[in-house]
Amino acid sequence: MAYNKDWGKFTLFSLCVAGVCCEFIKVTVARLRPYAVVDKIKCIHANVADQNPLDFKIQGYSLPSGHSMMATNLFLAIPIYLRKFKYAIIGLVGVLIVALSRVGLGVHFPTDTIAGFIIALVIILILSRIFDRIEYRKYLYLGIIVLSFLGIVFCQEISYIKYVALACGISLGFLFEEKYVNFENPKSIRDAIVRFVGAIILFALLFVLIPKLAGNTDIVSCIKYFLSTFIILALYPLAFKKIDKNG
Repeated sequence: MAYNKDWGKFTLFSLCVAGVCCEFIKVTVARLRPYAVVDKIKCIHANVADQNPLDFKIQGYSLPSGHSMMATNLFLAIPIYLRKFKYAIIGLVGVLIVALSRVGLGVHFPTDTIAGFIIALVIILILSRIFDRIEYRKYLYLGIIVLSFLGIVFCQEISYIKYVALACGISLGFLFEEKYVNFENPKSIRDAIVRFVGAIILFALLFVLIPKLAGNTDIVSCIKYFLSTFIILALYPLAFKKIDKNG
């Protein structure tokens, strides 16, 4: 987002779609992690540190691998979106490293990582075909919000609802930015770096301050995910004209 607006939007939107799909499948299938069902497999590092590895309400279920899905989005979204497939090959190395690490830590079966990769890749391929062809992207953003909320009817776990809050923050953030802000790509590397550093600082402050002020409950976590993404994507760009050197 700091360097190229469209690249950032595509990556973030594909990430939010993948996150909602991942958590919905996880909770629906409820496959236990390998260390819970295979005696010879040990949990080297729990998905959530300092918590009971067998508490799957906290640790999350096994299928698909969320880390593998997110890695696929982060490493392959832009190369596929731009049809730069030589960079996609490099990205595959990153995905493979993440997938192997999840299996090696004992928190996923190989099939979990393969499923995560395939689901994320399908999402990227579909979105890359329609993202720039839809005249009014607002329907795309509103569509994921509606589908995410419909999912709550079938999946009422808080882990899924957090992803719905994240998807709403991203989608509504894009809607607001495109209607009221419509910022331009930076005109220099200096401007891109300042935008990026400012976003990291603001995001870190929001993630710390919201739980400190409102408590660290599940509801507050959902609010944190929504507000943090919405403020970063919708309101923070209002400052770009002030912080850009030639603004």
